[in-house]
Amino acid sequence: MFAQLLTALSLKNTDSAWQSILSASRLSNLWKSSTGLLSNFYSNVTIGSALQKLGFWVVVILFACLPLPSFTNDKEGLAIILLASAAIWLLGTILGGKERPNTNTIDLLIIAYAGINLIAAASSHYFGESLRGLAKVYVYLIGYFLFSAQISNNWRRRMVLVGVLLGVSTLVSIYGLYQYKIGVAPLATWEDPSIEDKATRIYATLNNPNLLAGYLVPIVPLAGALAMGALARQKWLLSLVPLSIFGLTALATVLTGSRGGYLGLFGGLAFLLLILGSFLWQRRPKLRPWLGTLIVLIPLSLLLAIHFAPTFEHRIMSIFAGREHSSNSYRLNVWLSSLSMFKDNWWIGVGVGNQAFRLAYGLYMRSGFDALGTYCVPLEVAVETGALGLCVFALLVIACLARAHLSFWAPQPTLHRYLTAGAAASLVGLMIHGLVDTVFYRPQVQFIFWLMIALLAKSGDANDEKA
Repeated sequence: MFAQLLTALSLKNTDSAWQSILSASRLSNLWKSSTGLLSNFYSNVTIGSALQKLGFWVVVILFACLPLPSFTNDKEGLAIILLASAAIWLLGTILGGKERPNTNTIDLLIIAYAGINLIAAASSHYFGESLRGLAKVYVYLIGYFLFSAQISNNWRRRMVLVGVLLGVSTLVSIYGLYQYKIGVAPLATWEDPSIEDKATRIYATLNNPNLLAGYLVPIVPLAGALAMGALARQKWLLSLVPLSIFGLTALATVLTGSRGGYLGLFGGLAFLLLILGSFLWQRRPKLRPWLGTLIVLIPLSLLLAIHFAPTFEHRIMSIFAGREHSSNSYRLNVWLSSLSMFKDNWWIGVGVGNQAFRLAYGLYMRSGFDALGTYCVPLEVAVETGALGLCVFALLVIACLARAHLSFWAPQPTLHRYLTAGAAASLVGLMIHGLVDTVFYRPQVQFIFWLMIALLAKSGDANDEKA
């Protein structure tokens, strides 16, 4: 029953139908005829394939540049890099490049989400602002289609992109640890001094501890999963690399002092341990005594570590302080105002993007509690695109996690299995962090989110390749 439910939620049974509909559609026929017409003038498989490869390496550059200080505020720069990659890859495809991506029902959900955003923007009272927000959304959705096309049936490219994320995040984390060592001064007031001790919060190159946490939260489970994958293959020395990255990025996330980051980190790692623990419990019965011991030791060790670090204990306990903590009270007020916005605009929302949100929010906000967003991803989606947009977005996340489960338990190379588990845990961590913060909509987090969606959407495509 559970397997049947997951199969239904993954929408895998509809993949063939979607592929048939797409191949027979007028849009597909128009694309084939247009590319065929252009290829009559000039076609070169070698140049086309080279351009497609070049497009991929531009994406690699994009992920390498995500945490650079120059792109912290210059969001257009990252968009230009992505669109340049998409243009290069598309030109290579037109010229006859060999890469032919697979499509599945996840792509249909993305198209539906794009359509809903278009309707919400066109129907908004704040049309100009919504169009600007729509442009940002479409850049990210183009990113998804580009990433999924480039990694389709290509295991090595997946590992290159994940490897770049791990390598760059290691450098960022080391810089953050240096900031902690020297006691870097805060760029803003991030704590409530009435109930918290003053502490150093690192922000590395991103100039915001919450943004740094949002960037690192999805990377920590990836590193942990790859370390476990190397250990499962008895690659003891090789496992030291992702294991070291896991420790550095996890420590840096803790030192950000981001309470949302703590929730995302704990949720992502708990999900990863649940997946891997259940797998080892079933497939490796001899390990059950050790797994039982770890189930006891890990929570106990965490509690002791928190207890003997009073600053972090106070920070964590402030999560449960309710309105006694000014940041909690601020978020509660924003959530209540945003819920009122959703109730009045529940069908198609107020419009796309934070500029449209701010204009509408001014009609609902409580005095003194201005906001750039709802501080809650599901609520933000609901306010901007209505109930229909929220349903499609939720179905997208659920379908990807369901596909991750099916792919994880299917016969496949060990490293494929553990990468799938890591990507799923990263997605869970992102969503949990997104419940209480706005950094999800920053490009440094959005591009990683859509890469995780692409990895999970294509998680069953490369199982025939050796790892």
